[in-house]
Amino acid sequence: MNMRDISVPNYVAEEFNLPLRHPSPAPDAVDRSLARVFLLVSIALQGVESPEWEVDDGRLSSKTRNEPYGFHRVGDKFYIYAEERGKRSVVGIFKDDHIAAKFFVWLVSRGERAIDWSLHLELEP
Repeated sequence: MNMRDISVPNYVAEEFNLPLRHPSPAPDAVDRSLARVFLLVSIALQGVESPEWEVDDGRLSSKTRNEPYGFHRVGDKFYIYAEERGKRSVVGIFKDDHIAAKFFVWLVSRGERAIDWSLHLELEP
């Protein structure tokens, strides 16, 4: 994947360059926690078929994915995009997975759905 720099204020760059962290000392804590977030997003969007959507590079998605909205991780950031004619356009870049997930569910469901954060707590490290 090609990466490029963009101009942002120093405080934004400093925060965005921090590695993802989790309170658990387990070596796979971040990945396990993110798997739960992606699962909760897909649960919140069950039954929403229009607009189409995909999460975690298509691992979870609506039944069809012709020109979906997408939410996935790249490095230590979370991208939300809209795809049209095979080209992705960035809608948002987030440092925080929970904020990105909330925005994605709001965007796809047009404000009608929300994430139930009480589900699948057993998946948290």
